[in-house]
Amino acid sequence: MTAFHFPLWYLLIPFAAILLATTIYMFFNIYHIAKFGMQSFGTTVVLLLYFGGYLAVLCVVGIMVSSIDWQHTVTIIEILPFAGNSTSTFGL
Repeated sequence: MTAFHFPLWYLLIPFAAILLATTIYMFFNIYHIAKFGMQSFGTTVVLLLYFGGYLAVLCVVGIMVSSIDWQHTVTIIEILPFAGNSTSTFGL
């Protein structure tokens, strides 16, 4: 059986879809907190912390993703060692 080789950048496609969904969800939450939440200083602080936390996570992920050689070719078995194994993953 020959393994299917593909470049790592193929994994960026589902990553981008998840990132897009997360961004839409974040703006959805910010809009609803700002529109329907109590208009107070505390609400503003929560919104800034929420948005700042999102940006911080985005920066950390960006740094981690930028350190990978996305042109490297891999196989499914290299990424998921149990994919080519017909025995139990737990060794039972």
